[in-house]
Amino acid sequence: MMATKAIMKGARLLARGTPLLFDDIPFYQEKTPYRKRFNYIFQGIQALVRNPVRFGLPPILQLEPVNSCNLHCLTCPTGSKLMTRPAAMMSYDMFCTIIDQVKDDILLVAFWSWGEPFMNPDAFHMIHYAKQKGLLVHTSTNGHFFSSREQASKLVDSGLDSVIIAIDGLDPQTYAVYRGGGQLNRVIQSIEHVVAERAACGVNHPLITLRFIVMKHNEHQQNQVEKFARELNVDYVSFRSPVVQREGINLHKQLAPDTFDFAPERFSKSELSPKSFLCFRPYGNLTIFSNSDVVSCENDYNATIPFGNVAQQSLRQILSSPSCRSFMTKFRKNSDQLSFCRTCELKFIDRPTHNIHTYKLTNQDHNHNAP
Repeated sequence: MMATKAIMKGARLLARGTPLLFDDIPFYQEKTPYRKRFNYIFQGIQALVRNPVRFGLPPILQLEPVNSCNLHCLTCPTGSKLMTRPAAMMSYDMFCTIIDQVKDDILLVAFWSWGEPFMNPDAFHMIHYAKQKGLLVHTSTNGHFFSSREQASKLVDSGLDSVIIAIDGLDPQTYAVYRGGGQLNRVIQSIEHVVAERAACGVNHPLITLRFIVMKHNEHQQNQVEKFARELNVDYVSFRSPVVQREGINLHKQLAPDTFDFAPERFSKSELSPKSFLCFRPYGNLTIFSNSDVVSCENDYNATIPFGNVAQQSLRQILSSPSCRSFMTKFRKNSDQLSFCRTCELKFIDRPTHNIHTYKLTNQDHNHNAP
């Protein structure tokens, strides 16, 4: 029954009016090649049967341009210094090599992981290259890198489809509680410049999602966020529950909001149990870190179980390797054997975006026509 639903969903995928949903944001795409549609269906079937032997490529690929950041966010592995991976920056040539390997099968590139993507000086060129190859490109940023019109123009010219910009407070003091080292005025200026540049160019990309993580210190501003977002002329506003604990860091008392919809307790008291939770992440969305290591999920932020390295092997070779098969066998039998799975925030929710609420503010859609 589940396989039948997966096949029907895949067959409808990206047909006119049917979006790809990622990060609770809909992406519409017309003229999607049948090879990509078939790959989506095939990956869905593999996920349902929990196949330990990987065939094909995931429909979504997360690429980390850089693993360093200009901010120090409290529970981010980068900002809190939980990450032990050496600082690294993906080269433009490496990025292009990866894109060339996956362009015929994947649908969307998630252009970020643990780090601020626009700290990579080739970020705009990377996005443009992926767009030239007919891919959707979506990114998330702290918004400090478009405070000049020139930088905003480069972002628009890159062809980027979608960008999430995080604003977790509507005044500088509230914003800075979580976003250590951040400047709210600079983020607002960046948004204004991107909106102005896309208007000047007569385009609607990138569509902008204002992301507000609801925490104890900012939940009193939650009802004002939509008005704030509309005044900035962004396209979506998105509310998310916070990650309050990672490894030895536990900021539950400091960060957990009382607002029921976003309180961690809401999910931990769910009727779902860890045994009933099925994660499809390794089948649908692999991550390649800035040093070219391939991992099953970005939550393995120290690359404790890499499948391989795309600087040494092709992605297809890596996915068919003994190390990948060994991981997928463990993942299939009992994901609690894996430390980053055992502590995953998604274990008690019924779908990956249940902890995110997104609202559309304009008539624009994330719409990409493949060449």
